[in-house]
Amino acid sequence: MTKYPEKPQLHMIWPPDRLGAALEPNTAPGYVIRTYQPGDEADFLSLMAKMDFDPWDDEKLRYNMARIIPDGWFFAVERASESIVGTAMCLHNYSGSTPFTGDVGWLACDPCHRGHRLGYSLTAHVTARFLHAGYSQIQLHTEYYRLPAVETYLNLGYLPVIHSREMSSLWQEVCGQIGWEFTPDAWPRRE
Repeated sequence: MTKYPEKPQLHMIWPPDRLGAALEPNTAPGYVIRTYQPGDEADFLSLMAKMDFDPWDDEKLRYNMARIIPDGWFFAVERASESIVGTAMCLHNYSGSTPFTGDVGWLACDPCHRGHRLGYSLTAHVTARFLHAGYSQIQLHTEYYRLPAVETYLNLGYLPVIHSREMSSLWQEVCGQIGWEFTPDAWPRRE
C-alpha cells in the first residue's frame, strides 16, 4: 500500500438543482450492474481486500450494511466469470441538517477490471437510487490521491465543496493533476 501525506478528505455534493435529473448509468459490454444478493458478503470482503482502503472485517461490514438503504448496494459483475469486480453503496447519513442525506459509499473496482467505466456506472446507479428514494442531499468523501475516482465524480456531475482555504488549495492541486478547470467560485462553500 502506497503511503500518501495526510490531508483532509475531499467533499463533493450532487447539485441541488439536479435533484430531479434522470441518469442513464450505462454499463460496459461484458459486465452487468446488480443489487445485493444474500451471500455476496464474502465476495465483497475479498474485493475490498484488494483495495488500498483500511482493512475490512465482519464488524465493519455489519456497520455499513446497517446504513444501506433498500436496494442500495450495487455490484459490477463480469458476465463471463460471474465474478463481483466492483461495488458501491447508498449509505443513509442523518447529518442533523436534513433527515434525507445520503452518502455515496465504498466505491471500489478490482484493479484488473479498471478502464471499463465501472466506477462511473456504479456511482450513477447509487445516485439514481438516492434520487428515486427522494433524498434531498447526496454527498461523498474521498481522498485527494484517488484521482480516477475524483474524475469519475466530476464527470458524473458532482461538485467540489470548499470548506476552507486549505480545501481550496487541495482542490486546485487535484484539478491540476487531472486537467479539470479549477472554478471555486462556481462551487458550494460550507463553513
